[in-house]
Amino acid sequence: MNAEEFIHVIKWVVRDAAIINTIDVLARPPGRRPSQELLDQAKWYKSLSGQERSLLADVLAQAVDDAVFGFLCVIDGVRVVEDGPIKGQFQLSYVKDKPEIVNPPDIMLHELYNSW
Repeated sequence: MNAEEFIHVIKWVVRDAAIINTIDVLARPPGRRPSQELLDQAKWYKSLSGQERSLLADVLAQAVDDAVFGFLCVIDGVRVVEDGPIKGQFQLSYVKDKPEIVNPPDIMLHELYNSW
């Protein structure tokens, strides 16, 4: 899996799933006894107009995009996670038949994410 394939998968199984799952939970709280907090959120969601629900989906998408982008910035090393003059680096590999480095030094995952 190369960097572009990784970003495609992240968009699908992380980004899109987070947005869809959150809206589904608001529309239909799961479980036999959902928490009161979730029931209150569902009640609020159901009170929204179609346009307001669409705006909420847009806000959720922006929040998820910001979170994934920030995480990828950490993996890329452009957001540091440690103090001090010497910093480590993250190396993301995908292992199936043979190990493949997903984030080689010449590729910035956060830039690929924003380009999709």
